[in-house]
Amino acid sequence: MPRFSSLAVLVATAFAVAAGTASATSLVSDPVQRPNPPDAVGIRLVDVPADLVKDPRARQYIVDSLRPGVTVKRRIEVSNKSDESLHVAVYPGAADIRRGSFVGAAGSTGNELTSWVKPHQLSLDIPAHSRARDTVTIAIPEDAAPGERYGVVWAQVSGRDLGSGITLVSRTGIRLYLAVGGDNPPRARFTVDNMTVGAPSYTPRSTTPVAALWTSPAR
Repeated sequence: MPRFSSLAVLVATAFAVAAGTASATSLVSDPVQRPNPPDAVGIRLVDVPADLVKDPRARQYIVDSLRPGVTVKRRIEVSNKSDESLHVAVYPGAADIRRGSFVGAAGSTGNELTSWVKPHQLSLDIPAHSRARDTVTIAIPEDAAPGERYGVVWAQVSGRDLGSGITLVSRTGIRLYLAVGGDNPPRARFTVDNMTVGAPSYTPRSTTPVAALWTSPAR
């Protein structure tokens, strides 16, 4: 059973999806109703694994090195810093490392890692100037291939401009850095474009062959 150390104070990491910068997601100006400020919602880790307590990343992000078949849970805390009650969506999203920078994908784009990540509560109703906790479960499949995966656990609030119909979205997230170990085969390095079924042409005793066409990745 892994041991955890509580984090008393931790500043949540927010970054823009489209630009991949270290600033909060910008909002479209609303001439009808005042949107929530970009920093209205915060998110932080409550626990850090005891064996990673000296890793500065583990105090801000979900960082783990796990074997296939392992399931872990991480507690998070979402805060409402605004003067109004907020309905906050909690969900995992895809991310990648591009030119040395951690970049979250747009919208609710998923990847292999996000299919393994499940918040216990997908939404939280948080009163003004209050906090609520949630638990994120990460379940590594038995057949998971070794390698690193990246993602984000997002806390998002949405509103609507009553004049233009534009949806206003503000979100902040905790980065996911996951390394899968074990002895499973590596992930396939080709993609199957199409498959065709044809009658045998070389001998009447043969069974129907299946031909697969694949393309190797560009180097």
